[in-house]
Amino acid sequence: MKIFDFHTHIFPDELAGRALLKLMYAAHIAPLTDGTLEGTADYMRLNGIDGFLALNVATNAKQQANVNRFALSVAQSGLAEAFGSVYPKSPDALDQLNAVRAAGLKGIKLHPEYQEFDMDDRAAYPVYELCRDLGLIVVFHTGLDAAYPDTLRASVPAVKRVAEDFKGLKMVAAHFGGFMHGEEAAEALAGKADIYMDTSCSVGYLAPDLAEKIIKKHGAERILFASDCPWGSPRLHAEFIDGLKLSDREKELIFYGNAMRLLLLPQ
Repeated sequence: MKIFDFHTHIFPDELAGRALLKLMYAAHIAPLTDGTLEGTADYMRLNGIDGFLALNVATNAKQQANVNRFALSVAQSGLAEAFGSVYPKSPDALDQLNAVRAAGLKGIKLHPEYQEFDMDDRAAYPVYELCRDLGLIVVFHTGLDAAYPDTLRASVPAVKRVAEDFKGLKMVAAHFGGFMHGEEAAEALAGKADIYMDTSCSVGYLAPDLAEKIIKKHGAERILFASDCPWGSPRLHAEFIDGLKLSDREKELIFYGNAMRLLLLPQ
């Protein structure tokens, strides 16, 4: 069964070491790769992963263009798919979105904690509206973040509110709709919000029966396999999903089919 990891992180070779070190100390978790494109591609192959999506985050306005140029270089490498990013509070965020679309990238990653905005803040709505109009996929970090234990900028209610306010937006709520808020996501989002969810950060944090509940309520066709590598193990995440009480068809959709459909790639 083919497997595509919809949620990974890499960095330019010259920055990868410093970036991983900074994030490791902030989140108190050791990385599993060297954070480079080639190193991650090798790691994925060794762990039985057939393809992966690299998600990039612009943590300030000045980073946007560089982040998007890097994402484009990754997408053109043939080693991975890649999304760009914009800084929602930047005055040229919409211009950057148009540039992302013109470059041929298929989506962006937004991280409300790292980018210091509330997901349902109406100041960010023009970004969502243009993403919807351009057909761009938006992957949101949702729920808690280990590096920001005292804030919750992408809560389950915020996820639901944005989904309701932007019908037709291709929206992915990472971490089963809310890291460390699985029960709330199961009740408020599963089967009730027009979103995709990814499976990243589930191993060790989400009980198998709760994962099954979310998938059954939401529909396997709206779940994307993901690990958050280098912070999560793709092999352990694959074993976690494979061990759930799901049909082979449901697993095929989660592991590969849904990502191919959403990214418009041949299956």
